Amino acid sequence: MSRNEYHISKLITALGVAGLMLGLFAPRVSAQPPFSNAQYTGRYACSSASDDNFFTAVIKYNPNGNGAYSAGTLVASLEPFDADVDITPPSGDFCFYTLDIPASSYTIGTDGSGFEELVWAPVTTPANPSGCPSSFEDQTAIALRNMLDTTGATIRAEFSSANLLGQDEPGHGLCLK
Repeated sequence: MSRNEYHISKLITALGVAGLMLGLFAPRVSAQPPFSNAQYTGRYACSSASDDNFFTAVIKYNPNGNGAYSAGTLVASLEPFDADVDITPPSGDFCFYTLDIPASSYTIGTDGSGFEELVWAPVTTPANPSGCPSSFEDQTAIALRNMLDTTGATIRAEFSSANLLGQDEPGHGLCLK
């Protein structure tokens, strides 16, 4: 074996050992465990809008990790329902709702997609201004993102509604923990 061949052989061996060491000590990428209702838990704040941004709302709710909710509120802009008549004070330009806990539910599949059935009832005090929709049901498709907090709950979810605010208009939204 010539001197050059000897050095090339040692170089190849050294590179092989270095590659083996990198393979043994490199951090492993672990696969995301399957999703379930359990990853959708805690308090979320959501913004929603109809596909043409005509109807808008802000939602705060608490999925409990078992397919039900423990609390929820929804505030919608009154503008689309009252022909753009401004009300004084400005807080009168909104419709307020609470989540009907027993009538609302969700399911999350192993791929993170699922469905929500949210039933909303108008608050009784103070009474909503004239023009606000009465009780309504939103049926949404939801997708959990693969971003989990330290407890294993998803941090971000996105949804698509077939009938946002009980209207004949589809909508979409984003929820953050």
